[in-house]
Amino acid sequence: MKLRKADEMEQVQNEKSAKNAYIFFTLALLVLSLVNLINTGKTGWEFSILLAGNAVFLWSRAYYKRKTQ
Repeated sequence: MKLRKADEMEQVQNEKSAKNAYIFFTLALLVLSLVNLINTGKTGWEFSILLAGNAVFLWSRAYYKRKTQ
């Protein structure tokens, strides 16, 4: 199985899909954290995953921005 580079249309579709998935996972983990906070008074592991995921996103975005400048 050979991998090929995505053309411009596929890149745009991938970017839009990744954005939608990021928003979904962020909102889902945030809602779970809030429900857990209301029920138990603690945020739980969902909030930790949310923070770690956003940290990875922001650090990688900063890295690639510096790399392209």
